[in-house]
Amino acid sequence: MVLEEIRWKHEGFLRDMQDVYPNQAGKHGLVILSKYPIVDKSRLDRPGQPYWQSLIVAWAKLDVDGREVNIVGAHMSRPFYASQQKNDYDHLTKFVQSLTGPVIVAGDFNAAPWTHKAHKFSATTGLGRFNTFVPTWPARWKALPLVPVLPIDNVFVSPQLTKIDLSVGNRLESDHLPVVADIAFVD
Repeated sequence: MVLEEIRWKHEGFLRDMQDVYPNQAGKHGLVILSKYPIVDKSRLDRPGQPYWQSLIVAWAKLDVDGREVNIVGAHMSRPFYASQQKNDYDHLTKFVQSLTGPVIVAGDFNAAPWTHKAHKFSATTGLGRFNTFVPTWPARWKALPLVPVLPIDNVFVSPQLTKIDLSVGNRLESDHLPVVADIAFVD
């Protein structure tokens, strides 16, 4: 499970999830929760940014019944900051290219699937995209529920993996709807 925009106030939620997802990478910002053992983990930060706004990627390598899988949680800059968003995509692309074995990249890409950035990321990394048409944002403005219009939250996977199902979950306290992807190994 990849969680975005996790704050100090969510520590109780993370503790409650430990019975189902006992393994965790990250504590704030991007957090990865897993039923499977985490054998390695790291993060990728924006250079020159304060810690609280520098996180681009949380990464964990899982041992899934003897097979290693890389889980990458990503949160790209908003398109209002075009230069920073381009740099985020460049850093994410290089990071993903450095990984070996199956890869899942999930998160808030702040770009619709039909944008040049999303196409270039998929083409350059060789990862396939799962969400093309299911809108996830904006789900709310302050306390007002909205009808989402853009699919900016997505899941990309390497060719060793395939989609079983993709859906959007119920509204939570975020301005994004959650994306739920069931993924399996291609054997």
